[in-house]
Amino acid sequence: MRLSLLGISISLFGIALILTSSGTATALGLGVSFIGLIVSLISCFLRDSN
Repeated sequence: MRLSLLGISISLFGIALILTSSGTATALGLGVSFIGLIVSLISCFLRDSN
């Protein structure tokens, strides 16, 4: 559960970066959101395997 919440918070941080920045920082925000998505997906698969 904690890993899933970590992924969600990373995704929200990336979305906040996108909303508050312009230029190349937008790509950074997309990257951070993607990493959060990957962390959330990994936590779902780990929870299903247990």
